[in-house]
Amino acid sequence: MSSNLSFVSSGELLLSYKKFGQGDEIVVCLHGHGRQPEDFEFLANEKRTIISIVLFHHGQSFFPEERIEKNPLSQEEFLDLFNSILKKENISTFHLVAFSQGGRFAIIIFQKYFQKVSSVNLISPDGMDNQSFYNRMSRKKWARRLFLKWEKNPKQLVTYSKISKRLKLMRPKVLAFVEKFAGEKETFRRASLTWRGFRQIQPNEEHLKEILETYKGKFQIIMGTYDQVIRPKQAYAFSKRIAKLNCIVEIPCGHNFFNDKNQKLIEEVIHF
Repeated sequence: MSSNLSFVSSGELLLSYKKFGQGDEIVVCLHGHGRQPEDFEFLANEKRTIISIVLFHHGQSFFPEERIEKNPLSQEEFLDLFNSILKKENISTFHLVAFSQGGRFAIIIFQKYFQKVSSVNLISPDGMDNQSFYNRMSRKKWARRLFLKWEKNPKQLVTYSKISKRLKLMRPKVLAFVEKFAGEKETFRRASLTWRGFRQIQPNEEHLKEILETYKGKFQIIMGTYDQVIRPKQAYAFSKRIAKLNCIVEIPCGHNFFNDKNQKLIEEVIHF
């Protein structure tokens, strides 16, 4: 299926996105860390156009690295760029689909533009707990400095993670996840850039809960039953805090949702 790469910009920031399909129904998608906009191409058809946003530090989207420590990406900056996409593509209403790291961006889009959003499908989303260890540490200067050090030698992180696993402080699947992203310097560096650079993208649970009290569209969280990176129990706790107890659907997979088998499972539970 044909696609084209487009851009919006603001100052130094450049946000790219790909379009798949040519239908009137618009689905805005946001990929996960280390993933690509093509993950959502399978959702396109003759009636549906996919607008798949490329997160910063991926593809050709650009955010200056020298800003990350003292002036990281703000929610307002991202939402302004997103609004530029809506204007450029003449979008009045749209569906939202996001995976993992893209989930935190999707939630803040929903909080800002919920009157334009026809449905929300979050696939194993990040952003369900601003107070998790993972998210809290990104807001600690000493932790960010440690990651900068590990960028030069990511194998040190793997060593510490293996020790944490032996002490039962880290789950085996999380260790495998760390080993995957710390296996190469460039891969780990991107993980560090996004972890440090996206720390201000924090959904507001109270605001989200207030919106969902009157929201008429579908709001759904799709979780992998065997996902050990973002676990179903995190989603169930989140659903309680936002008072949306019946929003979770589980499918039989881990965190790898984008293979032929699991894409079919996603298609079965997403209804636009």
